[in-house]
Amino acid sequence: MGRHIAFSVVDLGHGNYAVDEHGRTVAIVTRQGFVDWLLRTPLCDGELVRELYKETHMCYTLGLKLELMTQAPRTLLTQVRFNLQDDARKLTIVAQGDSADQRFHSRTNACLLFDEEQGEYRWDLVTTLSCTADEPVDLPRIEYNNVYPGKAGRCFMYASQKEYHSTLIEAADGAIWEFPHQHLFHYSRKLDKLDFSSRGMAGFFGEQSGSPVVIVRRSSLPISWAICDMYYDLHCLARVSGPFTAGMSYQCEYTIRYLSPVESRQYQKRARRVSLTAGELREHDYPRLELGMNAFDAPVAVDRFDDASGFRPKPPARVWEKPADGKRGALRLSNPEVGENVWSAEPPTQLPPSSRLTLSALARTQDVSGKGFFVRVRYHTFEWYPEPHVEWADVLESMPLTGTHGEWTRIELPLLEVPPEDRDYLIWIDVVLDGAGTGWLTDVDIDLVRVRQAQQAIV
Repeated sequence: MGRHIAFSVVDLGHGNYAVDEHGRTVAIVTRQGFVDWLLRTPLCDGELVRELYKETHMCYTLGLKLELMTQAPRTLLTQVRFNLQDDARKLTIVAQGDSADQRFHSRTNACLLFDEEQGEYRWDLVTTLSCTADEPVDLPRIEYNNVYPGKAGRCFMYASQKEYHSTLIEAADGAIWEFPHQHLFHYSRKLDKLDFSSRGMAGFFGEQSGSPVVIVRRSSLPISWAICDMYYDLHCLARVSGPFTAGMSYQCEYTIRYLSPVESRQYQKRARRVSLTAGELREHDYPRLELGMNAFDAPVAVDRFDDASGFRPKPPARVWEKPADGKRGALRLSNPEVGENVWSAEPPTQLPPSSRLTLSALARTQDVSGKGFFVRVRYHTFEWYPEPHVEWADVLESMPLTGTHGEWTRIELPLLEVPPEDRDYLIWIDVVLDGAGTGWLTDVDIDLVRVRQAQQAIV
C-alpha cells in the first residue's frame, strides 16, 4: 500500500479514548471497556472524533463493537493502558478488571495493527480470566467477548439499511452452519447440539464489501457461541466442565477482522442453513409488524432473514386471529377481570434522528370497562449513569375505547417528533387492554418521515 501507519491515542475525557490514525478515528475505547471500531481500512473515509456524544451500548454502536471485559462472569474495568510499538504501527491495549464480588479477575491484551496482506486493520486479542475466590465457583459458561456489528440490530425502522443477513459458525468437524438473522427465534437449542473444539470461526455475513468475524486460534477450554435473537450480537463463549477454584484460569487467543468478499463467498458456498422443525415453526408463528400497513395477515419469517418485529401470542389473554376472509387478521386481547393486559411488539425498534413517527390503527371492543383499549408507544434510551438504566423520555397513547364498538374505529397516536440529538432512542409499541372485556386491533399503519438530514453522531 506504501502508506506509513502511525496510531495515536487521544484522551476524550471521563475515561474515554480515541484511537486515531492519519487524522481519522479508527476506534473509540470507553470506560465500560467497550471498543467501537469505526474504520476497517486506511482507505475508508472517516472523521476525527474530538468529543464523545455518548458511550457505546447495544443501541448505539457506530461501527463494530467488541469488549475488553468478560461478560460471564461480568468483570468491570479497573485499569487500561495503551502501548504504542514498532514506531506506532501497532497499538496494544491492556485492560484489567474485577468482578463485583471480587471472585474473578480478567485481563485482555488487544493489539490493533495493519494487516498488509489484507490491506485492512485487525485486532489480535488474548483474554485471560482468573479465579480469585476463596471457595469453588460453579460457572455454567465463560463469555470472553461479545461482538456486535453496527446497524445489525436497529430493527424494522432501519431495515433498508441492514448490511448483514446471517451469522455463520464453524463446528468442530469443519462444517459451516448458517443462522439467518431474525428477531424471534433463539438458536440456543440448535447451537447446544453442535460440537466445537478449541479453534473456530463465527461472524456476520451478507455485506458486499466483506464480513466481520471472530477467529479463535487457541482456547484452553472448548469454545461455543450464542446468538442473541433480539440484536444479533455474537456471544463468544467457552464451555466449562466443572467448578473454578482459586488459581485456576481460562485463556483464549483470537482475532477479530473483516474477511474479504472472496473469502466471505467461500464460506457462504460451504454453509448449511440451520433447519427448523415443524413444531418449532408452529411454536414461533407470530404476526409481524413493520413499516407501512399491518393487517396481521402474515407471520414473521423465523426460518430466514427477516427484520420485522412480532407479537408473541399467549392464549387466551393474547390471541392472533388469522384472516378468515383473506383480507385482514387481528390481535385480540381479553381480560375476564379488571387488570392490565399489555401485548408488546418485540423487539423494540430504534428511531432515526430528525424524523417524525405517526401510528394509527383500527380497533373494536366488546364490554370493555376501566381505562379502556388503546395503543401506546414508550419512547426511551439507555443511560450508563449514575447506574445503568433505561430512561423513559415519553409515553404516547391513543384515546382509549370503552364499552362496545361493533364496527372498526380508527384510533391514532399523537405525533412523535425525534430531534437531531436523539440518535439512539427506541420505541416499544404496545397494544393495551387496561380493564376488563375484549379488544381487537388491525390495520396498524406506521409511517416514518425524515425531516432533514441527521447530524453526524460524532464531532
